[in-house]
Amino acid sequence: MSEVIGASNEAKKIDWPDPTPEMLKTPEFKAVWNVIKSWDISVPEVDGDFYCGATGNHVRAILDALENANAS
Repeated sequence: MSEVIGASNEAKKIDWPDPTPEMLKTPEFKAVWNVIKSWDISVPEVDGDFYCGATGNHVRAILDALENANAS
């Protein structure tokens, strides 16, 4: 889990899990990774206002969001 101090100095927390070893092997993970691996991404709830290179955590967040959408 990550913690960031926001503009109001109030800590924001969101889950930011690493991908599992099993996820790294899936075609879905590899497909998303191949698209975003050269991107600079900002996730204010995790990194504040900074940009960083894409990571497996970004891929996991995308895959988790898709899984949650499909579960609805």
